[in-house]
Amino acid sequence: MLPRLVQTPSLSPPASVSQSTAITAQKCHTLQSMNNHLEAVLKEKRSLRQRLLKPMCQENLPIEAVYHRYMVHLLELAVTFIERLEIHLETIRNIPHLAANLKKMSKALAKMDILVTETEELAENILKWRKQQKEVCSYIPKILAEENYLYKHDIIMPPLLLTSKVHVQSVNAK
Repeated sequence: MLPRLVQTPSLSPPASVSQSTAITAQKCHTLQSMNNHLEAVLKEKRSLRQRLLKPMCQENLPIEAVYHRYMVHLLELAVTFIERLEIHLETIRNIPHLAANLKKMSKALAKMDILVTETEELAENILKWRKQQKEVCSYIPKILAEENYLYKHDIIMPPLLLTSKVHVQSVNAK
């Protein structure tokens, strides 16, 4: 325990001494109030330490039967909270990184937009190709029917030469 400081009365000294005495008295008052505060904190600390050292395992509060169902619900909520606590803490830890994550997400979204556009173009090209294939497939029976007609009526058409330009040029050069 800290000793208390006592103010001493001053006997009408000169002006500079009276000012220093007033300042000293003010400092003394401040020290005494700090001393009182520290004593109160120490007393609270001691009583708190004694309460914490006392075992509480045998102490319980009786709950009326009417409130048991609420206690069950409260315990369920507490268990759920404890289970999700790590997720909530991780969310709180990620808050400072939120701006960087938003930038990454916007970049990823832009890339996805580009991929969607390319996929749409590819789908259009596939549909055009299918349409062309159907048109070609629809001409094949007509061409075959024409050839059969020509062969039946003894109109012979010379076969189409499917040669490359290199082959034609080498034949012409000879």
